[in-house]
Amino acid sequence: MTAKKIILLFLLVFSAQAWSQQPFPFEEQYKRARYFAGKFPDSSDIVLNSIIEAAQRDNQPEYLAKAYYLKSFNSYVKSDAENTIRYAGIVFDISEKNHYTVGKALSYRMYGTQYAKLGLLEQAEENLSKGIKEVEHLDTDEGHELRGMIYNSYLIFLNEKEYKKKLYYSRKSINEYLGIQNQTRRNELLVSAYSNIGYNLSEVNQFKESMQYLKKAHALVGNGNDYLKCCILHDIGFSFSKNKQPDSAVHYYHQALSIADAFGFTEKKIEITGNLEQAYAEKAEPDSAKTYKIQHLLLKDSASYNKSITVGKVLAGEKKEYSRKLDQSRFLSRSLIVACIILILILGAVMIRIKQLNEKNRKITAEVYQKGITQAPYEEETKDSDEDEKDTETLTSPMKISPEVEENILRGLQAFEENLEFNNRNVAKYDLAHKLNVNTKYLSAVIKKHKDANFNQYINALRIGYIVEQLKNDPQFRKYKINHLAEISGYSSHSAFSHEFKKIVGIHPSAFIKNLTRVS
Repeated sequence: MTAKKIILLFLLVFSAQAWSQQPFPFEEQYKRARYFAGKFPDSSDIVLNSIIEAAQRDNQPEYLAKAYYLKSFNSYVKSDAENTIRYAGIVFDISEKNHYTVGKALSYRMYGTQYAKLGLLEQAEENLSKGIKEVEHLDTDEGHELRGMIYNSYLIFLNEKEYKKKLYYSRKSINEYLGIQNQTRRNELLVSAYSNIGYNLSEVNQFKESMQYLKKAHALVGNGNDYLKCCILHDIGFSFSKNKQPDSAVHYYHQALSIADAFGFTEKKIEITGNLEQAYAEKAEPDSAKTYKIQHLLLKDSASYNKSITVGKVLAGEKKEYSRKLDQSRFLSRSLIVACIILILILGAVMIRIKQLNEKNRKITAEVYQKGITQAPYEEETKDSDEDEKDTETLTSPMKISPEVEENILRGLQAFEENLEFNNRNVAKYDLAHKLNVNTKYLSAVIKKHKDANFNQYINALRIGYIVEQLKNDPQFRKYKINHLAEISGYSSHSAFSHEFKKIVGIHPSAFIKNLTRVS
């Protein structure tokens, strides 16, 4: 940890202690968290955690929703799709319960933005439209800001060919931001909006208008947001490049690169070095173009870059020994023929194996499609606690449960299954037993008797069975990412879901989805 970050963390902790002695300044701290989100998402989360704690204590649902929204945004910036969706769901639940329209719009915005990144374009557009509808008549600074942000989010899933739509939403966003009365906040938001439309205009070679917007963005950004400043300088360089002015393009690309180097904006460095390579090529400076091509490849994939260097050295060595290799050409030719034959045999064996696996997967998928999943044999549960040990001991010997109690547990399990409560991430045997007003050993005994499973097997079978049925009956589910299927069925991770799915169904979920289209 650098000295700068240590000082920053110390100040945050010190400030939190000072604020605990007086009424919590929600608006001030939310602005602080929003500022950190543009540079240091982890620092932003520290401030947000203090806001959440204070909002829960002081019953401030609006700030609680806004804090979770910003945590969702920070997760999105860090490419954490699971937590982005999870926090957006918390925002929606809080806002729905407290009739907080702005919070619902914020939730829809994050859902739409994340779905667009996952490639679920229909769901993305649907959620963004819902967000607009929530605040379409809200004539306040917050309403203008939200509509502007949502219109900006539409740009994520529009491609270059849809430039008319991109310009339409860019201009809608600018018009909303211009309606904000708070000048400081208005200018903060206009920076990214001007930069977006400037870049979009550059793509369609409208240089003059593009530069007007980019200059406006550059004038407003100041020194407060280094990432946006880096992006704007890059976009100005891109605009010059599209206008066949490589000298100016190189000038601005280098300014952007110096900021990206200073703050470690790796993704932006990849884009900048790639464009620098092109700009130097247009300037007919092959040495400089080659330099930035190498930097671009290194940043993009260091492993591939190192491999390319190794290949280059091998080729250079071969060139030096060209005369010697000419003498050995006949031997090499024979060796190559043998190697080709071996390779063909290996490839043939691999193809046969792949065909066998595909046929096996197809048969498993067809069987599951027709008959459903098969319950795994009963296994004793791991003894993680004294209570679990008592349960296990009870299940190994006959247990007397009155018919009334047993019927009550079965009715409760039926409702539990019908309401899909097994998809809740934190579902636990103790909680379910408490809800049914029975002890855990009775619950375990009934599940063993009627479901032929322990509690974990029972929950996993319900979850995987639910996903299988959805995949069978709803083609839309087959478009979801595996991590999204894991999320909606209550698993904590992609790997945990995939492990249980393969254990119960017999094949990986991606293979099941692939073959499902063929057998359905």
